[in-house]
Amino acid sequence: MSQYDLSHIQLSSLDYLTETNGNKFVRLTTKIGQLSHFNEGDTKYIKDRIELGTKRNRISKTWSDIDGVTLWWSFDVKKPINMQHISGNEITFTQLKTIDKDKKKKQCHPGMPFRINYQNDYSWIAVTNGWDRKLARKIYKEDILDNQWTNFKVMYHFSKTSGEVEVFRNGRIIFSYSGNTIFDDYPECTPISDLDTYVRIGIYRSSERTPQYFSPYPFERSKDDALDFDNFIICKGKEKECPIKTNVDFDIQLIPTMVKNLPSNAKMICTNALSEWNRNKVKGAWISKAENLGLVDSECRNILNK
Repeated sequence: MSQYDLSHIQLSSLDYLTETNGNKFVRLTTKIGQLSHFNEGDTKYIKDRIELGTKRNRISKTWSDIDGVTLWWSFDVKKPINMQHISGNEITFTQLKTIDKDKKKKQCHPGMPFRINYQNDYSWIAVTNGWDRKLARKIYKEDILDNQWTNFKVMYHFSKTSGEVEVFRNGRIIFSYSGNTIFDDYPECTPISDLDTYVRIGIYRSSERTPQYFSPYPFERSKDDALDFDNFIICKGKEKECPIKTNVDFDIQLIPTMVKNLPSNAKMICTNALSEWNRNKVKGAWISKAENLGLVDSECRNILNK
């Protein structure tokens, strides 16, 4: 635990477990009100959490520390055995966050530039400028987590002009974004603190407030939620220099880009979709057609280059 920032950890809600094959992993559990003081004043939702993340100033002290830098992080995650559905509205199970504060200790940047959100009926991945404007968002209606280990690997390259974000699930790319990835413009807020950049995995949960009395948290009804994690690693620089380990049995080199079972007009769809992606037209009609085929922009580029 000495490797992590402990501000988002409730040690009593962390369990070390061992599988029958001897593999050891950690189970993180959150409950209503756990560390929710970070979101005081939210009248619609209560947000509890338990997250493993980098220490303050480990990645950056100023924006110049990360401009042009590439981060990679990888981890395995699964729902505990016999768990099918989460109790909260949604769970962010990995995120990147940049934080500047003003002289009143008010956080200038109110959101996460990157996150993966999990819900029972769908999940989504997004790059956002932090002010509720999503520059890229992809929705997955299939269940991206189950009771077996799933590996996620994320690449985040910081740049105002040539930023990139890629997400791999079990070795296959499922999300890709190109554009601005440095969001340092703060309306009505003048930062004076060092820049804190965090990479976190765990459970950051949102639960809707509902009138319920005679309980420690009278506006809540959600039960505990838990996720299992293993093999969390964060690297700065090139992917080949990052010693990624996973419990998932797959070979990245043997997983082809999704090109089979595509309609004859797939190249035409990709051509037009890439034009919209290049213009950051997140809700473009051609992007929607490409995503309906299960294609992200990097896969479209591969199809057009064949």
